Order: sequence, then C-alpha cells, then structure tokens
Amino acid sequence: MPAKKKAAKPAKNAAAVKAENIEAMMSKANGAREKNADLLERVRMDPGLAAKVKERLCKDLLRVYAIPRELLGPSASRDRYREHGYYSTSLVTYLFGLWAEFQRVAGIKESLGVRRVMNNISKTSRAQSVAGYAEQHVKPWDGAYNSLDLSKDNLLFQIGSDFHGASLIDPFAYRVWKDVAKEHQPDAVRYNGDLVDFPRLSRHRQLPGHFALNLQQEIDGGVNIMAETRAAAPNADHKYIMGNHDIRLVTALADCAPVFSSLRDLRFANLFKLDELEIGLVCRSTFLNPSAAHQKRDIAQNWETIDDLFTIVHGFLCGKDSARKHLRRFMRYGTNGHLHNPEMVSEGSDATGVIQWWQSGCMASPQAVASEYMPGPIDANGWNAGFLMVRIFPKHRFVTADFVNVGESVATYQGRVWTITPAERAARAAQLII
Repeated sequence: MPAKKKAAKPAKNAAAVKAENIEAMMSKANGAREKNADLLERVRMDPGLAAKVKERLCKDLLRVYAIPRELLGPSASRDRYREHGYYSTSLVTYLFGLWAEFQRVAGIKESLGVRRVMNNISKTSRAQSVAGYAEQHVKPWDGAYNSLDLSKDNLLFQIGSDFHGASLIDPFAYRVWKDVAKEHQPDAVRYNGDLVDFPRLSRHRQLPGHFALNLQQEIDGGVNIMAETRAAAPNADHKYIMGNHDIRLVTALADCAPVFSSLRDLRFANLFKLDELEIGLVCRSTFLNPSAAHQKRDIAQNWETIDDLFTIVHGFLCGKDSARKHLRRFMRYGTNGHLHNPEMVSEGSDATGVIQWWQSGCMASPQAVASEYMPGPIDANGWNAGFLMVRIFPKHRFVTADFVNVGESVATYQGRVWTITPAERAARAAQLII
C-alpha cells in the first residue's frame, strides 16, 4: 500500500504572524531589561559610565523607532519604549530628565534651537498670510463712506459696544437702540467693537449652548443689526470699529479652514455687506502678528478720533479704573467699550482743560454673555446693558454724553421711558439655556 501523505499544516494568517512577531520582540526586550536591571545602580556608583550608557540608550531608542511599519510603525514614545526597549525608563529619566530631551539627543526630534527657529518661521509665514488677506479684503474699507459734516455746530453720535452677535444681544436694549436711532436721527452711528462673538474661533472656555449658530448665521445676525440700524438712521455716518472678537474672523479667514464650509463668501467686506449698507470700517491694525503679544498690541490700534477732539476705541486697557487708564492714554474726550460696565471719569490739565471719558455698557445681555466667561453672580462685576449718546461741539471744543442704561425692566432717555415686554423677557431667559 502506498504511504499516506502527511496533511499540510494550515497556513497562518497575517494577523497571527504579526502577533507572534510582536510577542517575540516584547519577550526579547523583557529579557534584555532584566539583564540590564542593575545598570542604573552602576551609573549612580560610577558617573563616568554615564556618557557611554547615554550613547547605548540613544542607539536603542533609534532601534525601537525603526521597528518596521508593517509591525508597529515608527514611534519613540515612552509607552513604546517601555514595551520594546532594552533598558528601563527609570534609567532614561535619571540620565536625560525629560523624555523629549531623550528624543532630541537621539536625533529623533529637532534641537530646541532648531525648533525655535522653525516655529518663528511658521508664525511669521502665517502672520504674512493674514496680513495679505486683510490688505485685500479688509483695509480698503478703513474710513470708507465718510459723510460727517464737521462744519455743523454740533454732531450727535450713537455708540454701541459689545453686541456679541444675534444670539447674545439683549432684546430689550436692542429695541431701545433702534427707537433712539429712529427718533433722534444721529449724525453718526458707531458699532464700537465685538459686533459678533464667534465662540467657535475662540481660545477661551466654550459652552455648547453658544454653538447654536454656525459662522454664517452669526455673520448674518451682525449684518441684520447694522441693516436695521441703517434703516432707522438712513442718513447717519455708520462705522464698524474692529474689536478683538471681530478680528478673530479676519485672522481665521486667511487660513480658509474647513470650519468655513458654511460661509457663502470668504471675503470679509462681502460677508458683512459693507458696500451694500455703505458702512466703513475703523481698522488701523496691520494684522502682521506672529505672536499673541503682537496681536494684542495690534488690536489696540483700532481707534477713531473725530476732529482731534473725541476718540472712539473698543478698548484695550483692562482692570480697575479702566476708563481713567484710557483717558490718560489719549488725553482727550473719548469712549471705550470692551469692559461691559458703564463708567465716567473726569480729569484735565492746564494744556487740555477739563476732559471726560465714558466707558459704555454692553449691547449684549450681561447674564448671557457672562455665562461664557465669568463665574459667580454677574451683578458683582457691574456689567450693564446700554449704549452711549454723545454730542460733539467742534467749534467750541466741547463734548457731552448721556448713558442710555437698560435695566432689568426699564430704560429711559431724554424723558422717554421704555418697559420690557413679555417676549423680550422670555428671549433673555432663553439665552441662558445651555
């Protein structure tokens, strides 16, 4: 009878082979670590061994880093080395300190000096990209559509700050804002920074409820505020002063990131319908900001001065007595927003005479906008909804102003009283729902 053939062993699949190879490598590494277990104590006893051991460690890290991609792929992490390295991670810590330093000495990461240069090149390149975008799509509208007549005896300015977008604007304050514009027909309207909020583009703490609007909806809300105000005061000179929240969008648009997929256009002026509404910008920023410190200083450049008499700035000096800080910086009549709490200070000198500075409240609902940034009861911070009505007398070099403060249920200006409606009260409550 013919001899029976032995049955062929079933071929192992690729996953099984891979698992066996990895297990074999880990077993070999365990054995090597046991063999080298006393090396840390030997180095402690004889510091002269350190240089040689460091060299061996670096070669071993490169070996681990070079494990074929089909098995594990390149990695020089602490966890990978703990599994496949021939020496203990305690020895690495003793000789190198930080794991990143171990990687740098082994040549896997760039040196600190090289990394610093590379980071600076990257920051500068991005800053140039943002500045190029702003030069084309933002800066041409700086000072556009100027219709102020400084030959008039006096000029009435309506100035609102910190609207923070359609989802956070105080509905009661906004009705009063439009009524005052329609009734008093100011010569100029100023949206003094942070017309929109853009929490999606913020590095600050972000609450899910503030993501109710996508970027296009936020922009449309800001455009609607300007359009309705333009309709209420059609002959006024309207200017949009760029604040820190508004500049977030300019900086991000230059990147053309996927987050902008909801936008109908990537050009700032088109998005905000500046030409259609005949609204100019106040934007003195260069946008060439390779660092956060540069950006902070650049935003502080966005101010407008009327006839060398009255300055309007979103605000960049914070903390206690911020209104006085702004007055002393500009040494003329003026106003800022940004801090959300109304305040008036008066100072002077023999050279300037007596001058005042007004810090306006916010057009956003204080409770709603505070829920994103401020812990505890907001009343303790003095935030208040409202805006500012300023009358400038160019020939007499004099300025006076009235706060239009909007309370929980009542607002007043020049004898007229407004009371909150049930719908506005409900809208305020809805803003607090996260």
